[in-house]
Amino acid sequence: MKLIGFVCLLCIVVHIINIAMRGALNDYGLLPRHITHITGLVAYPFLHGSWSHLISNLISFSVLAFLVARSGSARLIAVIVITWAVSSIGVWLFGRTSFHIGLSGIVYGLWAYLITYAFIFRSIKSIVIGVIVMFFYGSMVWGFLPVHQWISFESHLFGALAGILAGFRFARRDKSKQIEVG
Repeated sequence: MKLIGFVCLLCIVVHIINIAMRGALNDYGLLPRHITHITGLVAYPFLHGSWSHLISNLISFSVLAFLVARSGSARLIAVIVITWAVSSIGVWLFGRTSFHIGLSGIVYGLWAYLITYAFIFRSIKSIVIGVIVMFFYGSMVWGFLPVHQWISFESHLFGALAGILAGFRFARRDKSKQIEVG
């Protein structure tokens, strides 16, 4: 829970500083295939274009991260790191040449992780969580479409792919542990 609060607070502080600097921090966003902006691989999730962008990402992040954290803080950290790394690298390699900012790559990773984990692991708890996630966040599938040029569908796509990989990996590992114990 502390990690969720820390990420939210960090994003808010960065956003306030960015506003005070008239958007100058957006230059630290992820600019695909530009070595001069390699810092964007790390910085881009914490930068947001507006308060509404920030708030919508933080609400979704908090809810989905809380649900992942039900399996422990180590699992939450692992899923965040995996989705952050894969979405960053994916966008850097294949994204449109414009600045990509926002926490949505990680949000999509958490979302896809929860659904994939439920599908593979198939415990009552994971299925209930997966159904709840699909009910409240099912419309996120539209985020994969390049509808608006100012929305990084690439970040959504690579975050979700990372979440699928993480969900598959952890569900398979947890299933094998369950068989060993059972």
